Amino acid sequence: MKQIFRSMWRAVKKNMISLLLFETGYRTASFLLVMHAVSAAVNYSLKAQNFSYLTAENYLKFLASPLSVVLLLGILILILLLFLIEISALLSCFRHSYQGRKIYTSDMLIEGVKRSWDFLKNSHISWFWCIILAAPFLSMYFLIREISYIRVLEFTARQIYKVVSPHWILYGLLGTILLVSFLFIFSLPYCLLEEQKSVKGMKDGLRLLKKQWKKTLLGFILLHIGMLVFIGVVYVLVLAGMTGIAMFTKSGTSVVSTVLVYSSWIDMALGIFAGAVQLICSLAFVYVIYARFHVQPQTEAAMEAIIRNHIWFSRVGRRKIAAVLTLILLIGEGAYLVVLASSHDSAVNSLLTTMGVTAHRGGALMAPENTISSLGYTIDSGADFAEIDVQETQDGELVLLHDNSLKRTAGVNKNVWEMDYAEIEKLDAGSSFHKKFRGEKIPTLDEVLKFCKGRLDLNIEIKYNGKNKGIVKKVVRVIEQNGFEDHCVITSMNYGFLQQVKKANPNIRTGYIMTMTYGSISRITAADFFSVKYTYIDEEFVREAHSLGKEVHAWTVNYRGDIKRMMDVGVDNIITDNPVLVRKVMNRESETETGFWELMKYALRI
Repeated sequence: MKQIFRSMWRAVKKNMISLLLFETGYRTASFLLVMHAVSAAVNYSLKAQNFSYLTAENYLKFLASPLSVVLLLGILILILLLFLIEISALLSCFRHSYQGRKIYTSDMLIEGVKRSWDFLKNSHISWFWCIILAAPFLSMYFLIREISYIRVLEFTARQIYKVVSPHWILYGLLGTILLVSFLFIFSLPYCLLEEQKSVKGMKDGLRLLKKQWKKTLLGFILLHIGMLVFIGVVYVLVLAGMTGIAMFTKSGTSVVSTVLVYSSWIDMALGIFAGAVQLICSLAFVYVIYARFHVQPQTEAAMEAIIRNHIWFSRVGRRKIAAVLTLILLIGEGAYLVVLASSHDSAVNSLLTTMGVTAHRGGALMAPENTISSLGYTIDSGADFAEIDVQETQDGELVLLHDNSLKRTAGVNKNVWEMDYAEIEKLDAGSSFHKKFRGEKIPTLDEVLKFCKGRLDLNIEIKYNGKNKGIVKKVVRVIEQNGFEDHCVITSMNYGFLQQVKKANPNIRTGYIMTMTYGSISRITAADFFSVKYTYIDEEFVREAHSLGKEVHAWTVNYRGDIKRMMDVGVDNIITDNPVLVRKVMNRESETETGFWELMKYALRI
């Protein structure tokens, strides 16, 4: 095993500078290209389908559209082609290193493109399966980290996680995919270096793995442990360095804003860095295993053949050409990143806020959610609003309940529309939280309005479950009977419910709950504000909403770094499980000096 790792290190070390320059430039360019391609595809499909915005309600219809399927398939092919060029370039580099030759960054790119083209010509359509089978194992670090930056992919992943139950089925499926992918990564040297067709290359790769699968598996386990430790150490050191620089170059409240802005960039870069480390180390390991069973011919490098066949290359000089191409790439990407970073200036300069605070599910941190006890805690915590969830019983009573089923909160495996209120009233909604809340009942909306009147404003979310089409009129009636119109807002993921509210009582403020932000919000006229998952909120969205005279509420924000980022982009209200923490972050910013370790917590989002 030591011999394999030594050979692997030599393969990396020989051309390390070229490897680092290539991976930095190529991965950054590829990532930005894919992000823009996804954004353009989604916006084009939305426009073609006459959707003004992508929401939880129209998501499946959007995804099932033939146009969306074609566009997403096109993006998948683009990603696989970019990945093919990258692994071709890296394997070429390792072959040169193993044979004691130097290679420049530009050489790697040219050889990567050439070998990829040859592979595509030899394999025809089967190249797709060869690359897609190898991709999950070689790119899992990158995918895990970076999928959150492409909103459609993140939302899709979350929806899959919600739908697949129990979750061990999903974990088992992912494990199986990684195992199958591991079996096929050894086909890559055969396909790309020996120019074999995909099917033969995959068979030869499996034979190679079969010869020494125990040693190979152990080697990969040790390799991944080492990579994870290395990536974690580098990440913390970079954050610490950035935090230290911010402390010495910024002052007052701008320190926290600066740390948050640049830590988000470092966070994004971590995925690119981790993916590069994983791919370089994994392919180097694969190549060493492959090379130990093959006598490698001293083949002429693709770049050397080009120099020999083109006089102007030899006159200008290979080193100069490599330097110029690399410099152009780095300057171009650097300029682009500077432009992006400068767009956050308003976040850094945003120091003061009149932002409101809403306690999620009635204040579920210290007491059972959606109960009188939790609302009492919310009043004591100093929150401006409590967000509550309203559903309808079988006999038409309005009660506070988040889930359709009573199983999680009250231990009864029935849906709310299958029980009368007389039955629900007897249930214990407190013991599942803590024994001291034993006997806590599920309150009605009328009871809650009477309890909160003059003490706390409410964000009333009307749940849609397909069984409560007449619920809106009942909610509005109860609000009017209690004179609560000026002390509440009504929110829902169902846009039709908001239209019904405006028809019943135009004076009640409404909010549209959104799980992602794609498209134009100008046509969403029945909402007075937008309640959006915080990970999808950026300055551009807030600016557009404010230009329409509408507020932005962010949910559910529980970590100090995320709270501060929401303040920086200018949201009007934060919905949180911990209103006390939000108040502390808001007040500390103007009252006390923030030390290094406090800033590190912001950077690490803890």
